Amino acid sequence: MKRARLSTGGDEEEIAEQAHGDEEENAATSPEHASSSGASSAVSSPLRWPSLPRAVVGETAFGEKMFEPFTNIDSAIVEAQGMLRTRYFAKRDRELKLVSLDDDVPRSCLVDQKLIHCRELATKIVLQTSKVVLGLSSYIDDKLLRKSSGFLIEWDSESKVGTVLTSALLIQSKFPFIDEWSAGDEYAPHAKVCVHLLDKAETTIVADLLRYDKHYNLALFKINTHMDAQIPSFTPNLNYAQEVVVLGRDGQQNLSVDHGTVQYQSPSSLHRHHYMFLRCGIKKFGIGGPIINFDGQVAGMASLPEMGFIPSSIILKCLEIWKSFDYIPRMHFGMKFLAITLLDPARIEKISRKCNIESGLVVTQVSKGSTAEKLGVRNGDIIKSWNGENISTTIELENFQFRTCKEYLDTGNNVDTSVDLLVDVFHIRKDSSVTIKLAVKVSNDFEVITKGTYPVTPKHCTIVNDDVMRNERRGQGIKGTVPMADDDDVVRGEEATRGSAVEEPGDIEARSPL
Repeated sequence: MKRARLSTGGDEEEIAEQAHGDEEENAATSPEHASSSGASSAVSSPLRWPSLPRAVVGETAFGEKMFEPFTNIDSAIVEAQGMLRTRYFAKRDRELKLVSLDDDVPRSCLVDQKLIHCRELATKIVLQTSKVVLGLSSYIDDKLLRKSSGFLIEWDSESKVGTVLTSALLIQSKFPFIDEWSAGDEYAPHAKVCVHLLDKAETTIVADLLRYDKHYNLALFKINTHMDAQIPSFTPNLNYAQEVVVLGRDGQQNLSVDHGTVQYQSPSSLHRHHYMFLRCGIKKFGIGGPIINFDGQVAGMASLPEMGFIPSSIILKCLEIWKSFDYIPRMHFGMKFLAITLLDPARIEKISRKCNIESGLVVTQVSKGSTAEKLGVRNGDIIKSWNGENISTTIELENFQFRTCKEYLDTGNNVDTSVDLLVDVFHIRKDSSVTIKLAVKVSNDFEVITKGTYPVTPKHCTIVNDDVMRNERRGQGIKGTVPMADDDDVVRGEEATRGSAVEEPGDIEARSPL
């Protein structure tokens, strides 16, 4: 058997150089020796594979070299090569953590072949805007509450003070209801909020809460830091079917990039009226990140994981009114709506044919006891105009109420008072239009839409039995029966014909006939 020969002459020098280089590399990457910039002056030894010494014993017919079998090599050398391989892979793992070689970064949408037509332009605006996109974390009693994204909207180069815009969901402590109009959410304004900066050391600083709004779920934080980035501008102009990019930070502060188009979609009955929607998912930690158009302007802010965002037209109005009044007033209409123009064209055509209306807001729910309910507004009715202004979407309605609120308060009026609006209503059941004077409350608190209910008592059993008997007699063709009461005397809305005893009673508006 061959005897092991670990090294002689130049081999000893190479092994010593490799070991010395590894020691310096390990020292450079250890926390106690790392510099603030994350760099090191140590020179690492080259990465080399520990190769077993095998003699060439011939060639194949194709000219490939043939080596002696492993069994001919000293077992001590084979054992040493195994340990050196372990060192090799450890060094290789450290090398792959270098930012220039690390490919363990979440894949962005811009590498998708479907976006090859806009990759160059999108990459340019993403890299420019990413310099102001930050990761945020909130804590209560040193326990993590939430993580989200945010972005700088103001920066003072002299005082080194910046303002970060994000979602107030960052400090939301409780959300017992899926319906935002239930207003059961609670917030923790005194929560500790940390901002993760983009310097090489990934510094974390504590931010100060300037203000937040529970209805629009907007929050502003102040930070003190050095930076070198251009603050992007907002644009109030956003079209349906427009391409945009959604930016954010994940839990490890990697940039998340998603591409989407603005959808022809109204907010659902669970969501407030200021949302628009994208055809792409918004990542969990991406809430609060900017929506960017292909001119590099901020077109909105990500607000819902279900692809919802607040357009910049709403954000700009909120920021403007915040500066004027230190709060965001809004009108409580007491109704939920959906836009006719965002419906399927087949539905629009049917509404146009049956009602001679092609745009407006369909009332999907009227709050119990509201002024609108008392004035006879019901589910399915269509609001054609407000103060003579035709409004086609809920975003337009939000902008209308911002203007009206500001004018109302600028004339010396206060919040928690009412302003009269002339509302043109098409009553779907009566097939007629009427203009009503709707007194709406101007408030700086979020609006609650209450579902109408009434208790079922033994007296209702007689009414139900009478209805069953009438149906049976009708089915038998018996004449002279008492006609059934109009559905509107018992329950209002087509939902009543589809309801069941186990469904949520608030899904239909009902009135006791007693």
